[in-house]
Amino acid sequence: MALTPALREHLLTPPTGPVEIVIDTDVTNEVDDQFAVAWALLRPDRLRLRALHACPYSLGPHLLRDPGFLTDAERAQLRDVEARAAGMPVVGAAEAVERAAHECRELLRLSGRTDVPVVDGSRSFLVDEQTPVSSDSVDSLIALAHEDREGPLYVLAIGCATNVSSALLTDPTICERVVVVWTSAYPSFWPRQNSSFNLAQDIPAARVLLDSGVPHVYLPGYYVGEQLRTSAAELDAHVRGRGPLGDHLARVCAESSWFTRPGASKVVWDLVNVAWALDPSWLPSELVPTPVLDDDLFWRQKPDRHVMREAHSVQRDAIWLDLYAALDEHATSTAAR
Repeated sequence: MALTPALREHLLTPPTGPVEIVIDTDVTNEVDDQFAVAWALLRPDRLRLRALHACPYSLGPHLLRDPGFLTDAERAQLRDVEARAAGMPVVGAAEAVERAAHECRELLRLSGRTDVPVVDGSRSFLVDEQTPVSSDSVDSLIALAHEDREGPLYVLAIGCATNVSSALLTDPTICERVVVVWTSAYPSFWPRQNSSFNLAQDIPAARVLLDSGVPHVYLPGYYVGEQLRTSAAELDAHVRGRGPLGDHLARVCAESSWFTRPGASKVVWDLVNVAWALDPSWLPSELVPTPVLDDDLFWRQKPDRHVMREAHSVQRDAIWLDLYAALDEHATSTAAR
C-alpha cells in the first residue's frame, strides 16, 4: 500500500511517550531474545505489550556452511567448521515456534505478568515474495493493527520477518497503522555481502518487508547491536540473584558456550529493539532511502526509494543500566510480596 511521503515520515518520527508494542520473537535460538522480552515485560509504564508472537527459526549445519549466516570474522573464529556442523542439533521451523512459545510463557510466569497473550507463528518460511504463510500470529497482528489507538502499533521484530511479512501480504492496509522495528544485517551503506541470522532465515520475507513500503525502523546488527556485549562477570554482578527472572536469564547464559572462556563476551543483539521503543535517543538515527536486497545479499542503493529510519549509533551503557534497574526493581517488589 502506497503511503504519502508526509505520512511515512510522520509515522517514522521517534515516539516521545509510552507506546503499544507487539514483540515478534524467535526466543530460544540464542540468549538475546530472553533479555529483550524480559526487559519489555518489566517496563509496563513505558511499553504497553499487547502480544508475544513466536516466529520460526532453524538450527542445523547450514548455519555454519551458508555464507548468509556467518560473517568472515565469525567464521575465522571457528575451528573445524565441518566437525562442528556435523555435531549441531537440527531444529525445524515448526519445532522452533513451539519452543519459542513455551519460553515466552515461562518468561511471563517469572515476570508475574498475566495480561500478555502468547501466539504461535508461522511453521514454515516464505516460499516466494507473493505468498504469505498463514498463522495465528498473522491474524493477531492484523487485528491489533486495526484497533483504534493514538499513534501506530510498533512491531518489534527480533527474529526473521516471516510473520510480519505474511501479515503485510495478507492485509497491505496495515502499512498505515504499524511501524516495524527490525534488527538485522549491516548498515544500508555497507558495500559487502550481508550476513545475518534474522535476514538469512527467510530472505523472501526480508525483501517483502523492505519492498512493501511499511514504515520501517532498521537497527543494524553490525555495528550497532554489536556493541551490546556483556560477560559472565557482568551477569554475575547485575543479573544473577535479581529475583526469579534474573536467575532464569543467568541460567540460560550459563548453559551457553559463549560464556565458558575467561574474558569472553556475548552480544545481546535484540535489546536494541526494546531500547528504541523505550527511548529512541539511545539509538541515534536518520531517514535514508530503503535499499534493495539483491540475489547475492548485497544492498543496492536506489535514491528514489521510500525512506526508512536507520540507527547509526547506540548508547550501550544507558541500555544496560536501565535493564539492570528494571531487574532490581522487580526483584525488590517480588521479595516484598
